[in-house]
Amino acid sequence: SDEAGAASTTRPLGASGLKTSKIGIGTLQWGDESCGFNSAYRATDLEEAFRCGVENGVRFWDTAEVYGYKQHKFLQSSECLLGDYCKDLDIGVREDLTIGSKVFTIPWTNMLVGGSPRLGKDALVSALKASVERVGAPLDLWSIHFPFPTFKQSVLMDALKEAMDLELTRAVGVSNYNKAQLEEAHALCAASGVPLASNQVKYSLMDRKAEKEGLLKRANELDVAIVAYSPLESGKLTSNGAAKDPNNKKLLEILKLLEFVGVVNGGKSISQVALNFVVEKGMIPIPAAKNADQAKEHAGAMGWALDANEMALIEEKLEYLGL
Repeated sequence: SDEAGAASTTRPLGASGLKTSKIGIGTLQWGDESCGFNSAYRATDLEEAFRCGVENGVRFWDTAEVYGYKQHKFLQSSECLLGDYCKDLDIGVREDLTIGSKVFTIPWTNMLVGGSPRLGKDALVSALKASVERVGAPLDLWSIHFPFPTFKQSVLMDALKEAMDLELTRAVGVSNYNKAQLEEAHALCAASGVPLASNQVKYSLMDRKAEKEGLLKRANELDVAIVAYSPLESGKLTSNGAAKDPNNKKLLEILKLLEFVGVVNGGKSISQVALNFVVEKGMIPIPAAKNADQAKEHAGAMGWALDANEMALIEEKLEYLGL
């Protein structure tokens, strides 16, 4: 039934065979002192965010080798922290999680994270081995962080295949690929018998480029999950959003509508409505969380669904505002 579908908090991760949660959490700021790590928030806050998220059904956790990379040497980068927190989980709980990391394709990435210059497939696979070491276990999802001109798509996809062959990850994906790039990547993976699980791109109510350019529709046809980063538009689509951009008339109108829709759905928050909209569009949003309250609020965007009328109401408002 529709109700059972709405109440479910899980979904497939593309054609990978993995099941994950309808909402994930992004860890871009974990370990990053320029974002406030060790001052505005600490490792203990992040651990509480992780525990609370997991307890409330968040299975998908997104990281990358460059998130908080300056803390690699102190074992406090995003990958290290996430790996640490996973170690304390019951094995059954851990097996249900999707820990996804991403590899940077810029040749001089080694200047940031060590290793050899990123030239060719082997450098990417050895970067994955370093990620696996930091996380402390094979990954559930390993993705190319973005396409970069020094790499042919075929080389990038060969790296994904080798990662699967070496059992360093359970699934592979891409990130920041447009429609044409996704089609090429999918065809190359299909030819080598590897399902391309996901494509992580920016999407929010205020930035629907991925949808307007036909990427979302094409990904659905290819059975590639779209993971949406910045789904709350850097905190603008939250109850504090108006304070972040007080002169943005369009934002204020959207916030008013989201607040109304939240009230009629039994007191859901603005951010929960904004995230649920992305879920109902068929994507996996990955908002950031730096404490337990944020993680719990994000998780509360699952287990219910905006109905067709509410989706249409929000879309009409966005069209009217030219968004």
